[in-house]
Amino acid sequence: VKQYYGQHGPVWCLWHDPGQDLLLSGGSDATVKLWSLSGERCVATLRGHASWVTALDALQSGRVVVSGGSDGILKFWHLESRQCMSSHGPPENNPRHSTNCLAVVEARSALLSGHSSLQHLLHWDLATMRCLGRFAGHDDDVYAIHAEGPTAVISGSKDRSLRIWDPRSPADRSCVGIFRGHTGAVLDVKLRGNRAVSASMDKTVRMWDVRSPQSPLATLEGHSAEVHCVDFRDRMVLSGSRDTSLKVWSVV
Repeated sequence: VKQYYGQHGPVWCLWHDPGQDLLLSGGSDATVKLWSLSGERCVATLRGHASWVTALDALQSGRVVVSGGSDGILKFWHLESRQCMSSHGPPENNPRHSTNCLAVVEARSALLSGHSSLQHLLHWDLATMRCLGRFAGHDDDVYAIHAEGPTAVISGSKDRSLRIWDPRSPADRSCVGIFRGHTGAVLDVKLRGNRAVSASMDKTVRMWDVRSPQSPLATLEGHSAEVHCVDFRDRMVLSGSRDTSLKVWSVV
């Protein structure tokens, strides 16, 4: 197990491309840190946020990173120069709209963001960062979002549901699936192909077939506290919880 120290406070978000020797982290010290995985050290610190960095994603094969802050500000960074390219927001000019999650849909030149006290996803044009509209349907804050190519995005909400969106469609017709079953807020989601996994305040992880939203394929129980993060490959599911454990599951 490798450990990396340098973030002065809790780490709220990560971004990693398996094809690169680079890990990015954002934390309560208002910085984005770049880590060399092979060198096991911090190689750069990006400063400019005035508050916690709560969400990260990347575009242009990782050459540009977008970060979201707890004040609702979105920033674009050029990793080679280590410079901030532009800043945008907060939504409605209200710093109470903290950034909960981000997803770049680069093939659609789109950025989707979820914010506190907003019950919808904001749809931004990546080229101009003009807000084009909103993907509405959730009944409470959107906590998590993940993009799978140019045709599908999944979101998880405090309203305990997951939704699948088609970013190619007009906003009022973009929701193409609703998944219910969790008894607590959905804190993280991942979508790959026809499978999705979700992590929740209800201490469970659930796997879904996006073609059959009526009930989950599997409900994984074993954590003793809320599950904050999840990922999967094929039938292997990984989850991390406030109970301090990381679990690896095999879904039959």
